[in-house]
Amino acid sequence: MNLFVNALSIVIVGILAVSLIYTLSVVRQKKTVEGELDTKIAEPIQRHIYLSNPIFWAYGIFFTLVLFIILFVAITFFR
Repeated sequence: MNLFVNALSIVIVGILAVSLIYTLSVVRQKKTVEGELDTKIAEPIQRHIYLSNPIFWAYGIFFTLVLFIILFVAITFFR
């Protein structure tokens, strides 16, 4: 069980690190908006707006990991 917790911790820290690096790169690429007008959103992002949103990815990965942890605990303690 300790090996599983360690591996899961490494995966979670890796996901957090990748998310932080991705967020910082997106912030650096963002151009400053002048006035109150926004720039046009790129066409591929308009077509796949939910798939391109890192917040949705973070929530999806989080809830998937929570389900795996619940499943692991259920299998381990209720055999």
